[in-house]
Amino acid sequence: MSKKQDNFEDLDQSIFLGLQELKETYKHHETPQIQEQRALILADLGIFYWKKEKLTEARKYFLLALSEYEKLHDEFKIANVKGSLGSLFIQMGEFGLALRYNEEAYEYWQTHNYLNERIATLQNLGICYLKMKEEVKATNFLLKGLQMAIYLEDELQFAATIQILLEHYEKLERYDMLLELKRKALDFWIQIKIPERQFKTLIDLGVICQILEEYSTAVNYFKRAYNIAYNLGDLEKMYLAEGFIGECYVKLGDMEKAKNVYLQTFKLAVYLNTISDHKEAVESMRLLLLTLGYSPKELMHEERKALHEAHKDQAEKL
Repeated sequence: MSKKQDNFEDLDQSIFLGLQELKETYKHHETPQIQEQRALILADLGIFYWKKEKLTEARKYFLLALSEYEKLHDEFKIANVKGSLGSLFIQMGEFGLALRYNEEAYEYWQTHNYLNERIATLQNLGICYLKMKEEVKATNFLLKGLQMAIYLEDELQFAATIQILLEHYEKLERYDMLLELKRKALDFWIQIKIPERQFKTLIDLGVICQILEEYSTAVNYFKRAYNIAYNLGDLEKMYLAEGFIGECYVKLGDMEKAKNVYLQTFKLAVYLNTISDHKEAVESMRLLLLTLGYSPKELMHEERKALHEAHKDQAEKL
């Protein structure tokens, strides 16, 4: 049985118990405590059905929960459920309703100190306006969310918010905006000291510059990525960055530098092949270097040196 099937069975059990508990609440005299209990059960049922991908049922129970919380005048819970409905309606493709509920939730979050909820709602508002072809409004909301994530130094919220914009501009092939956003992202990853994120963003920046045929700038980004990988001791990342650097030198017509970089990439591939399966990488780099003028004898010599280095390092680690 798959994990998804297991999860669905757990959800079925949760839904069954929730419906039983819900029935019990109607057998008691109406008090604020009973209404609070009922509202919580209804909201939970909305979440369970959502996870089961039964979106119409999820909407039904969220709306019932909202009605109960409105009777209780619980503004925090009202905003929470409206936020859930806003997200749900985005998934259902009903962007007019999604916009309405997200705007109503945002009215509450922006007057209270619930910053993570505010960022999540700003993300949803941005998505709604993008879907409705109102890019300026969408960008304003998403940039607000980015600024808040930067203020909180919240890695996940920043990544989630900027990804919405990146996907939008990637579809439009707006490389100017992609560059601006990736540079903003790089500044943030440097600020909060996450080298893995810095590496990925530098590679992305280099690739965008390649697309724009700005190869000298691309080389600089890829070299910075390589340095991060070197400091991390991550050979896979070093191999990736070196491959990109070699490509750029070929495009710049500097074949001597390209040959030197690709030779280092070949040796890295040989080294990596002693740790895990990189045979294809070794052979592909060998073929490339042969076409660039290296002799089979020279490559055999370099391969032996790389193997010797790999075995020496592994012996020292043991």
